Amino acid sequence: MKEHELLDAVGGIDKELIENADAAVKAKKKTGSRFLWIAAAAACLLIGAGVAVPILARSARNGEAKLAQEQPEGVFIPAVELEEPSDVAVARDMIALVVYKGHIYTQAEEYFGEDAKPLETLVGERIGTAKGNINEWSTQDEYATELASNVSGEVYTVNGYDDGFRICIRGEIQYDNQDPVVWITFFDCTNGITLRTGKDLFEDRLQLSERTESVRFETHSDWDNGLGNVQTADLDADVWEAFLDQLDACAFLNMWDPDGNWSDPENDYTTVYDTPHQAHLTLSMNDGTTVRLRLIEGGFVGYQPLAWYFVQIPEDVFNPVYEACGGTH
Repeated sequence: MKEHELLDAVGGIDKELIENADAAVKAKKKTGSRFLWIAAAAACLLIGAGVAVPILARSARNGEAKLAQEQPEGVFIPAVELEEPSDVAVARDMIALVVYKGHIYTQAEEYFGEDAKPLETLVGERIGTAKGNINEWSTQDEYATELASNVSGEVYTVNGYDDGFRICIRGEIQYDNQDPVVWITFFDCTNGITLRTGKDLFEDRLQLSERTESVRFETHSDWDNGLGNVQTADLDADVWEAFLDQLDACAFLNMWDPDGNWSDPENDYTTVYDTPHQAHLTLSMNDGTTVRLRLIEGGFVGYQPLAWYFVQIPEDVFNPVYEACGGTH
């Protein structure tokens, strides 16, 4: 049963809400997030009881789209807000979040066990303890508390990154009598901000030019089916440098299009995410972290946790990287 079919089965749900929820699932599909999976599972359990589960979203309040504003000086991404409870029984997932200095940080990459060990040196100064006080029934007022969150753990700065962009939670899990297993989750502040060009994110925050050591990829088909078939990209250094130069120089766009201008009835495409002409990049950084990018035919490049916001670069620079990373036309 598909996401929208599950919602239809509940009955009495507004068609627009169904379509918005389905689009959101496509945008965040297969993130590999432990927190997101747990929250989504809990939401499915609640649906049978007719409970409305609020969604943490940049785009929704009372079922109406709240869109990022494309401004001459850049694209403003609205702050995350908690949708007010309603009588509509819709299964919605809550992405993991932490409130710090009045801003909401949402989950980016998570590292566990052997993958987390090299990142211990990135764990910086202790900020405090995430309260774990936010849940599906919380109100907007509960965000006013420093370190309010829907996860628990010790919160730290991340060495090498501005804490206005990235913080982390470090924890340990112990199975039976085995040694504790370390996990580290990064949280990025990518809402309530204005992004003008790619440089604002990819350089000033993620530092791709300085930190990228290698580029791996999955074809869209492999990624969509969760095959884990990650391959090393054969990229000439000059091609990659030209790609990064244009990525930094070009403007950010909001790709969520409620008017359906991306609609392609012949192929049943309703959003930019529906097209099979995509490639999925995993950049290995010299500090042990990874950055995931999504490439979509036409020159569009997005940071995976940022969902609907992309930079569009010239295709003569985009296509050599896109095609080397399994992209199709």
